[in-house]
Amino acid sequence: MSKAIRVQIGGKDLTLRGENEEKIKQSVREVNIQVQHLQQTLREQSTPTLTVLAALNIAEKYLDEKEQRSQNSREVIDELDKMTQYLVRAAHQPLA
Repeated sequence: MSKAIRVQIGGKDLTLRGENEEKIKQSVREVNIQVQHLQQTLREQSTPTLTVLAALNIAEKYLDEKEQRSQNSREVIDELDKMTQYLVRAAHQPLA
């Protein structure tokens, strides 16, 4: 059951709804960390702009990690294929 969760993002109070309160709070912390980091380097930007930039940074990080997982999966599949071929060859060899 979805429940209301009060949070603050970039200094703005919001009420979010979700199933997993802890995951929502972790996500809010990540956004706020990104906003604070951007505030330090882009002092002249407004909070809404910084929040959008934080969202873009998080999305880019997500896509990078998604691509890395995909690459890792391909490497594991390749290694498993090599092992399978080795075992098939070994199974067809006569016993000494």
